[in-house]
Parts: sequence; structure tokens; C-alpha cells
Amino acid sequence: MVEKKYSFKRPLALLLGAALATSALAACSNSKSEGNASEGGAKPSSTASADSGGANGDKLPVRYVMPGTAPQDQAMVEEAINKKLEQDGLPLTYQAIYIPWDVWDQKTNLMMSTGEEFELIHIMHDLKGPNILASNGGIIPIDDLLNQYGADLKKSLPDWVWDAAKIHGETYFVPDFWTDTAYADGMITIRTDLLKQNNLQPPRSPEELLSMAETLKKNWPEDNKDVYIRVLKEETPAYLHTAYDTYPFTVFQDLIYVDQQGNVKPWIETDEFKKDARFFREAYTRQLINPDILTVPKELESKEESNGRFLYREAEALIGDLANKVPGASVDTFYLNDKPKFRSYGVRNSNGVSATSKHPEAAIEFLNWLYSKQENFDLVMYGIQDVHWKDDGPNKMEVLKKDDKNAPAYQLQYWMLGNIKMGRWTPETHPTYVRTKTTVVEDAINSVTVGFNFDASKVGVEYSNCLTELKTSIYPIKLGLIDYDKAFPEALKRMKAAGLDKVVAEYKRQFEEWKKSNA
Repeated sequence: MVEKKYSFKRPLALLLGAALATSALAACSNSKSEGNASEGGAKPSSTASADSGGANGDKLPVRYVMPGTAPQDQAMVEEAINKKLEQDGLPLTYQAIYIPWDVWDQKTNLMMSTGEEFELIHIMHDLKGPNILASNGGIIPIDDLLNQYGADLKKSLPDWVWDAAKIHGETYFVPDFWTDTAYADGMITIRTDLLKQNNLQPPRSPEELLSMAETLKKNWPEDNKDVYIRVLKEETPAYLHTAYDTYPFTVFQDLIYVDQQGNVKPWIETDEFKKDARFFREAYTRQLINPDILTVPKELESKEESNGRFLYREAEALIGDLANKVPGASVDTFYLNDKPKFRSYGVRNSNGVSATSKHPEAAIEFLNWLYSKQENFDLVMYGIQDVHWKDDGPNKMEVLKKDDKNAPAYQLQYWMLGNIKMGRWTPETHPTYVRTKTTVVEDAINSVTVGFNFDASKVGVEYSNCLTELKTSIYPIKLGLIDYDKAFPEALKRMKAAGLDKVVAEYKRQFEEWKKSNA
């Protein structure tokens, strides 16, 4: 490895953290990951020495900062990873640094603002996106590093995915292409056993969807009939949008609408938002929406979902072991129509190279090694073969070792470093889930915004205020709890006062500049 010195701007104290951290669970995915995701109960790895060489002599550290709790066998697998790196002639030492979810934003802000050294940080785009980390100097551009150290890494992802990783024309992060987002837009999950029991066909319109949900609630096969549509509050209901004449279009953070001609305007002022609100108002009046939806604990929502207690679930919730919990129960995913699939965004997760590292090339060398061979990927993601897992063929595995909570003794959360071609899934994983996580929709339409990353720091105060005001004024309308016609005028005034027009104008300005630079 050629030793090369890099000089980068040191990070400023990161802004917007608390306002942007809406939900740790939403960060991973808008679907229920299963079959290869776990959180164990071991203590987090400790932070490595700030000295790049440290006790490892000429070996460079690869300290990877990620959310969650280290699995039981983290130390065992780290030792195996480092042994394999040495065997492959790479003078690197890998270390996972787990930060608990409840202090993730606070801790990572502190690490970057104080200059604590580490090489990689996981980025959840719907909590604090790479644009914010880049604008505050927390992560660095990596084009030169990729060209010198990342040949296999560059080949592991399609060109359009790499295009989505650019900010102001420079590549700032390594995308996690662990699922094709074209599958997600428009998808809903339904209990297929209940469709059959009620002689129903999968719905093909918003009206049929409401009718189906009402029938399932009326005939719910349990005494407890307090069952509702499982709504993802922070998401826009893309499954409804496929039924609109103006489809496809993109919605950013419930704030901004962009059509395929590149027109930008406030999302809540569109006819499409009004249609969404009226759909949910109708659902609410039919008692299909939980009246406590804004305050119900996430733990309760997750428990209800894992037991198949939903009239339908927005996006994907393919519970592979549902039949073990509810005899005869089954689920699958559906779309309201056969329109072409749409990628409203490129990726939802990524990894950035920290500006605090003295040797940022180590991060790219490690990721290049990770994706260069299936055996390297398997070791980092699933642990030691024939100890932690057994190879059952392409994209398949069997977990061999579990902890005292019956979770895998070692697995890295798939959405943090996953790859659509290399992932493995256990036998109980739903076949539809395996298909959507191992294939690409070749004829999908990309949003005109794919590759554009909004720098919210330019309107930081207004952006934070708008995200806060959304939950107070817009969510009750969006979710049908109050009537659109009665409540919207005042809610719009409050959003305007929060700075909505300024945020939209800044988004539009940056988007137009980006389009010109890519023309």
C-alpha cells in the first residue's frame, strides 16, 4: 500500500441533529428486515487509539462507527477478519465501534466536533443525510481514493448508484446498494390468508383498498378487533400515488414535490397531497386508522406488525415466521396497478469516510477488499463459516450459532454494508423478500432527482423548523385525524411562518444548478 497524506477541512460542530433524528427504526429501511439482521447483547467495542499506527506497527486502523449494539461474538469475528486481511496482504486492522441508538446523534456529533479519529461512519439518509455531514466537514470527497484504492469497490455498484453519491459534483459517500428502491415505491403488504378467507382479490385502486381493509376489520378472526392500517408516519404513501394521473413524481421529506419535468413546489400545496389526506380521512372515519396513531409506542406497533395484526401494511413487512405465531397466516406484497416501477431515490443508507482520519485510504481499501470476494463479504456480514453460519447455496445460509436471546451470535446489520448481489438469507425468509433483495428492476424509471443531494445547511433554521412544524400541523391532516378542508389553511400559515417557502426556494436553486452542471 502506498502511504499518502491527505489534508482535509476539520469538521465543525454538526447542526440540525436533534431536529433531524426522527426515528432510529425508520433509518434502516421502510421494510421489515428479516432472516439476517440482529442486535446482540454484548458491550460495544471500545474506541481505538488515536494514533494511526498504534500497537499495530505499520498497520492502519479501520474504525467503523455504526449504530446499535455489538453482537455476542463481535471480538471473535473481528479477530478472524483481521487474520484474513493479513493473509490477503492488507496492512489493515478492522474494528467496529458500536454507538447505542439513543445517543447516536449526540455521540457522533461529539466525536466529529472534537476530532476523534475514526475512518468510516454509517449514514442513515433519513436521519442525517450525507449532504449535511459533507457541508459541515464531517466526511470527505473520495473520488481520488476510489481511483487509487477502490477498483473492485467501484465495479460492485451500477453507475447510476454512484451518480447518486455525488454532492457538488464530487463523490462523498459509498452507497449501500442492499435493495433496489424501485421495489419499495408503491408496495403494500397484505395478509393473503385473510384475502382468501373473505373471498377477496388484491385491491387495484385506493377505493378497493379501503373496501378491503373495512371487510378485514369487520371479519377479523380474533376477539380483539382493534386492528388498523399499519402506517409509516414519516413516509409518503407512494402506493396511492401510482393511481394518480400525475405519477410518477418525487416527494422529499414531506416538504418538496418534484415532477419528472423538474418542476419544484411545496408538497403540501399540491393536489396530490390533498388526495392523500382525503384518502386517510376516509380511512379514519371508517375506523381503519388508529386514533392514537401519533402517540402509540413504536414497540407496540412493531409487536402488532410481527404478529400480522394489520389490515394492510405500507411498504414491505414479509414476516417469514408468521405461520409459527398465527397458524395458517401468510403475507405477501402487492401493487395497486401494473405501472412501471419508479425509483424516487437512489439509496437510503451509505458509509462516509471521516474527515478526522489520518489515513482515509484505509477505509476505501477495506471496503474494496470487502466487496472483491464473496468470502470476504460473508465473513464481515455473517461471521465465521461453519461456526456462525452454513453455506446453503447462492444467497442462502443457515444460522448455526445463536446467543441467549435466540439471535445470531454474530451478524452485521445488512443495511449497513449489504450488497444486492452478495447477500444471504435464511430458509424462513419470505421468498418475495429474497427476490426483491437480490434482483434489480431493469426497466424502472429513475426520478430526475436521483444523484441530487440537497444541502439543507443553507437554510438550516428554516429546515429544522419545518420538520418540527410538520409533525404538529401537517401530520394530523396527512393521517386523516382532522379534516383537510377545515384544518389546512391554518396549518399552511404555520408552515409558511416556519420557513417553508425559503426551504423550497433553496432546494429549487440547488436543483437547477445541479441540472445545469449535469446537462
